[in-house]
Amino acid sequence: MGLACRLSALGLLVLRVLLVCTQSQDQESVFAIVGEDFTFSPKVNGTITEITWIKRKDKVAEWESGVVSPKYYFSFENRATLETSSGNFTIKKLSAGDAAEYEAQVLPDGDGPLQYTKFVLEVLAPPPPSVLNCSVTNGQIRISCAIQFSKDVRYSWYSNDRKIDANSPVLELEENADPSGEVLCVREVSKTKINSSISLSVCIPESNKSISRGRDGLIAIFVILLLLFMVTLFVLWKRGLLSSILRRVPTKHSAVYKPEEQHLTDDNRFPEESGQKEDPEYENSRDFEVAADQSEEKKNSEETVSTSQADLSCNPENPGVWPSHSARVKWGSEAHVVHG
Repeated sequence: MGLACRLSALGLLVLRVLLVCTQSQDQESVFAIVGEDFTFSPKVNGTITEITWIKRKDKVAEWESGVVSPKYYFSFENRATLETSSGNFTIKKLSAGDAAEYEAQVLPDGDGPLQYTKFVLEVLAPPPPSVLNCSVTNGQIRISCAIQFSKDVRYSWYSNDRKIDANSPVLELEENADPSGEVLCVREVSKTKINSSISLSVCIPESNKSISRGRDGLIAIFVILLLLFMVTLFVLWKRGLLSSILRRVPTKHSAVYKPEEQHLTDDNRFPEESGQKEDPEYENSRDFEVAADQSEEKKNSEETVSTSQADLSCNPENPGVWPSHSARVKWGSEAHVVHG
């Protein structure tokens, strides 16, 4: 009877082991890039009382209810984290040696069986950087950002820091786009991002760039001339010359003085009699003319006096030469003064 009981108990144990071993296991293939942080998330039913993580056949982390902190093994002690509530296992700064099969063994509360979740981790090198290529076809600029990679690549585009709604390795823009603009392509593989940018001036034909440069040059010249003009006006204003220049500039209704065509009237000849006030500049010019006439008369008078004196000095010594009329008048006046 005892032998029968022992055989029965052994049969139940074997059956339980077979049930545990033959229960369905979840297995997932995942990948990451060297240098990234990666988290394994097992499927758990119920509350975790015990959990063990295994890499290949080696235990790398474990925890059981009542223990404060999980325990780590090998190199995972300083770069792994086990969350006891969810069972998530995170490896920081992946290396190529982390590629392996990982298994989570979770024992829930109660009498439930062990729960197994397997992951096959593939650790890949980062995608190689590449240069953006562009071309102009049928009036459109085509910019290619495609790369060859074994996994899916997500693409994002930005133009002058503004995101473009396009998830494609090729971006198309109008040919009349601003040549000074810049386009940025962002490639995302797992958690790794690779950025590449290109200036539209490389893509736009030379003829369009020449027109744009000519337009920009004219605008720059205009701005420079305008600034010089404003600086000149400011300097003249500071020196007090601007108001005098403005007074000299003829207006639309001002008359132009032409001596050969002007016919003087009585009012023009004698502005003081007609009640008109002479122009200050005209008075200055007339004073200058009067002074010139007086200077000329004074010069003629001096020449006359010098000639008379020469005649007076010469005639007594040359009685045969009769003095000039001016000299005779001078002698008569002097004789009258002496004898009087």
